[in-house]
Amino acid sequence: MADYQQNKGRSSTFGRSLMKYIGSKLPYNSLETINNINEINPKYKLFYDNGTKREAILAKHSVSQQIATDEPMGALSVDTNFHKFMYANIDHDKGKRLKDYRIMSMYSEVADALDEICDDFIVEDDENKVTRVAFRNSELGNIKKKEIEIEFGKLMNHFDLENKGWEYIRRLLVDGELFFEHILHEKYTDKGILGVVDIPTQVMDPVYDNVQNKLLKGFLMRRPVLNGQTGQTEKVEYVPFDKNQVTYIHSEVWNEDQTVRLPFIENCRRSYRQLSMVEDAIVIYRMVRAPERLVFNVDVGNMAPPKAEAYLKKLMHSYWNRKTYDRAQGTSINAFDPQSMLDAFWFAKRSGSEGTTVNQLPGGANLGELSDLMYFVKKLYKSLRVPTNRLEPEATFQDDSSVLREELKFAKFIIRLQKQFSKGLKNSFIAHLKLTGLWDDYDLKENDFNVEFNPPSSFHTLRMQQIFDVKSNNFNNMSANEFVSNTFSQKKYLKWDDTEVAENREWMRKDRELSFELAQIEALGPNWREIVAQQGQPMDGDGGMGMAGGMGSGSMLP
Repeated sequence: MADYQQNKGRSSTFGRSLMKYIGSKLPYNSLETINNINEINPKYKLFYDNGTKREAILAKHSVSQQIATDEPMGALSVDTNFHKFMYANIDHDKGKRLKDYRIMSMYSEVADALDEICDDFIVEDDENKVTRVAFRNSELGNIKKKEIEIEFGKLMNHFDLENKGWEYIRRLLVDGELFFEHILHEKYTDKGILGVVDIPTQVMDPVYDNVQNKLLKGFLMRRPVLNGQTGQTEKVEYVPFDKNQVTYIHSEVWNEDQTVRLPFIENCRRSYRQLSMVEDAIVIYRMVRAPERLVFNVDVGNMAPPKAEAYLKKLMHSYWNRKTYDRAQGTSINAFDPQSMLDAFWFAKRSGSEGTTVNQLPGGANLGELSDLMYFVKKLYKSLRVPTNRLEPEATFQDDSSVLREELKFAKFIIRLQKQFSKGLKNSFIAHLKLTGLWDDYDLKENDFNVEFNPPSSFHTLRMQQIFDVKSNNFNNMSANEFVSNTFSQKKYLKWDDTEVAENREWMRKDRELSFELAQIEALGPNWREIVAQQGQPMDGDGGMGMAGGMGSGSMLP
């Protein structure tokens, strides 16, 4: 990046050091060093230096996250261990791995669980919005907040979460990563991000600084170059992206080597395999054990063993073949019936015993037992964090008086997913504000606001109501005690601060003023002030009656 600072505005040298760094550190020779990023990504420089830098600044001043080496900061001293430090162009089986996850997601039980998560994740408010800006800086004026909300609405319209959010979150659960390229006009950069384009997960890889700080440096996209004559992939072109050029949303879960982001569906891999094998075993067992079998005890008299064996084979051959009609020849022929062979047992009986008998063996007696199968089904649902009663047709809905603890855990899990998704949206919104100039004009900081999703509206809201009821009951019980201050109870049991207590007192005063004014109107009519003045009763400067409980400094009604 030093070339950019020294040659700002000169496209011939822009980004040369980044590509040299990546090309020299990759353990494979498939990537050739590109001296000029603008040749393949002309929008790279427009996003450089337009995004959040908090993580980079913290890593720069950190002692624990620096690697002792003679190379420049962020470089790696051991190329053979590159895959332990940088995740870029090393996941050769990424496409195969994602294909396996997607096959798992189509399994009926897994698909139902994922649908439940997606349905609770996307919640629209009264204005049909899924996300909102939550301001944390109280010093921002209403005009600034309104302008920021307008820009946020423009950016969110590009993602269209109201219509496509369900699909996005399902892909995040299955693939573990989402990538959206930001579209920017070179001549109108002050308009900010004009749109987003979805990038397939399997062709994009993030590039990190090192294994310690996990500092994101950018992205590499594998773009295949096709042969015009054969239609086959001739080579793969690597396109670098600045970290602010892409909205990157991930699961925040690493594998054991911290080289690959694992999706949420990885939690159910073992349960999915076990359930699949148990289902196959049950089907095979039923097919094999279900038929009733015949036992032939054939009387062979005093025949010698070879003759007895030949006699049995003759009878077996006659039993295995049945007479059928051949339309081509117009005659009856013997046709082999394999089912007769599988469903019968033949045993020889010696002289002196009873004659030939045919007994029947019953089929499988426990074919209706599915307790072992249901165990693995519930284990699969548990690995996906979905309450099992949601996916059982016979389960009844429970109201707020008996909210299950499992449902509360599921609501908290959805909120965690929403916070993870909102991190990527916030980083993109910061880049948008910097491009438009509002970031510098309003002197904004990263902690001034957050991007939030609407929380799950079902059991989470009901639980919040239960907590509020408990606080209210405690307050009512303690405030009724003459030895406990009402104000102290508000702060202790309702968790109000001094500002909220003072605000409540002011609104109580206004409510009393309004009640008094309504009583005067009901008694004397809308012109009660003139009537009171004619009666010679003293009035204060604001038109209120100069008496205890009269009008204060302001009138609530004209």
